[in-house]
Amino acid sequence: MSDSNLEADGTSGYDTDNSTQRQPPQSGVEQESITDVLTKPLTQAYVKAIVALYALLGAGMGLMVIFGNVIDQAILDVPGSGGDLLALTFAQIPISTAPYIAALLALFVGGYLGNRMGVDDRQTMITGAAGTLAGTVVLWVLSSFLAASQIDSISIDVAGLIVNGIVLGLLVGGIAAGTVYVMRNLVPDGQQATA
Repeated sequence: MSDSNLEADGTSGYDTDNSTQRQPPQSGVEQESITDVLTKPLTQAYVKAIVALYALLGAGMGLMVIFGNVIDQAILDVPGSGGDLLALTFAQIPISTAPYIAALLALFVGGYLGNRMGVDDRQTMITGAAGTLAGTVVLWVLSSFLAASQIDSISIDVAGLIVNGIVLGLLVGGIAAGTVYVMRNLVPDGQQATA
């Protein structure tokens, strides 16, 4: 938590008295638009790094399915299944778990940004939300396409995947933004917690 989040008298803002907690911005103060915040170089650099991490994870999850089928040797022989039961099950893992992994990563991304990004809360929350939203779509699409490419009898509805990725990405972005808020406003500062 930064010193700007503390009152002038040094209280931590965790008292039961609401007068020591952070006040919302004044209505006369004009805030930058979300577009302005997203065009700042620092915001863009963090968003690019977040999306790259999600893309790396998506590619890794998809490649795991591809390399899991490199040797055409069935691990489990199920009569009547043509040996594809295990491959189908293995391919479904990235497709079905990618959104949950993205949500878990959003906690780490929000925590990291909340501690490391040296700008105001709003810009940091927008950065985390935008990065994890885009990262979720990239993660899910990339891992799903790579995984589905290994199964002959499976096809992906691209439009449905992208729309669902955006909707779930909005929720994941909310997790990242909420984590930034929690890290900056609710987690006690280690030096002040000893009092």
